[in-house]
Amino acid sequence: MARLKKSDLIGLALQAIADGGWVIELLTKGNEHPARFKMSRAGVEHHVRLYIWNLSHGGKSRSEHEFRIQITGIEQFEPEPDGRTLILGWGEEFGVFAAFDVQHRLGALGASPSIQITDATLKSAAEDGGAAQDKGDGERAVAVRPGRLGRYVENQEAIHAGDLSALLGDEPEDEPTDLEKSLIDLSANDLKREFGTPGEADLRADVIAQIDSLLGALDESRPAEPGQIGHNLPPEAIDEDVGVAPAIEEAANGIRDELAKPEPDAAEVGKAGAKLAWAAHLLDMAKAEGAKLIEKGKDLAREYAAKALWGAAGTIGVVFKEEIVALLHRVAEAVLRWLQHVSIF
Repeated sequence: MARLKKSDLIGLALQAIADGGWVIELLTKGNEHPARFKMSRAGVEHHVRLYIWNLSHGGKSRSEHEFRIQITGIEQFEPEPDGRTLILGWGEEFGVFAAFDVQHRLGALGASPSIQITDATLKSAAEDGGAAQDKGDGERAVAVRPGRLGRYVENQEAIHAGDLSALLGDEPEDEPTDLEKSLIDLSANDLKREFGTPGEADLRADVIAQIDSLLGALDESRPAEPGQIGHNLPPEAIDEDVGVAPAIEEAANGIRDELAKPEPDAAEVGKAGAKLAWAAHLLDMAKAEGAKLIEKGKDLAREYAAKALWGAAGTIGVVFKEEIVALLHRVAEAVLRWLQHVSIF
């Protein structure tokens, strides 16, 4: 599995938290480590310090079931004052984050320090959303799917104490995500809006720039010709004939057209933004379904996602571009920031 560079690891964690409806304000530069950021949603705000590395196998002399983060670049962990401190490892092979308790990792680090977690814990989190491993002396290592990382940050202390209810509580698949809910709430027709205030034009331009990037990525990955349904996809694969790409393009173009007006219909922009957040969630679920088949000999995450995006045409000869999901989230988040700015409560 490819190892991500530090800026990509940080971006992956921030994106996972933002997917839960949190607005992220990065307080450090993109590759500065540890990263510091502020996450806010519905009047709740947390300042967070993030340490993150790639998860890798424990080594030839270690158990085949052991994975670890190799601590490099720091002499010790420094907790965020009056905030949250994350020690994460990204497991590309499993599609989950490992999370470790900073309270058990204070003080100077030894030579070649590392923190371990088992593959059983990582696999369990990929299947159930979250899992914990007792490491002794009251310490628990945790694994969590990206879509639930925001829940982990909010409930970090309880989770490391053994209460996993915040991670394991499943929302029905047809329930809106937190990001969708935030956009829907700000799409109410009875909210007053104010346009042209300081900073509003910049936020509007950011939405349009993100939309242009999204539509460009879609064009680059568009299937040249309709294909047939792949013979290697199991019966439970997503079976829509068209996929969500047309809905994404319609929503994105609708937002761009509205924002070109001096006084856009903010409710319509918000609803279209919620549709893009929904599309991102659907693609994430498709990837998760495919990833479950790793143990059967092949990771079908990308094939599932391609088919969810393009329908039957997305099953043969189409390389699913991971950036499309990230861009969907970024557009939805940019719309949310704009709506928060122009709405008067």
